[in-house]
Amino acid sequence: MRTPRTAILSLGLALALGGCSLTQTDKQKRLPTGNLKGISDAISNFSSDAKSGDSSTICKSVLSTALKDQLNSNGSCTTVVNNQLATVSDYTLTIEKYGVSGDTAKAVVQATDNGKLRLYTVDLVKQAKGGWRLSSLG
Repeated sequence: MRTPRTAILSLGLALALGGCSLTQTDKQKRLPTGNLKGISDAISNFSSDAKSGDSSTICKSVLSTALKDQLNSNGSCTTVVNNQLATVSDYTLTIEKYGVSGDTAKAVVQATDNGKLRLYTVDLVKQAKGGWRLSSLG
């Protein structure tokens, strides 16, 4: 299990280096269904809220309970996320692939970092209430 400090660093790295929004490739233009829809919606909500600087909604509705609790244990989830959002200039993520195992999933997303395309892994967890939530970033 990640320590709160590691979770904060992962969040910061993913936001600062990875950008924060979702675009669709030609492969993804079909409307997603099932797990892909839930995963896509979670990442899309994250990106939309990040682009608008809505750290409160990210903490309340996008991050998993466990990740939110870790961030809150080191201060305030909203403050940590808000500080990281202030460092982001490119809000584009593209889901390249994903895998699901029970109530957990990993999505590999492509992002631009200083003009270079990079791949990042986003972990998600399916919560009883709220569907798929981001459980780690980076």
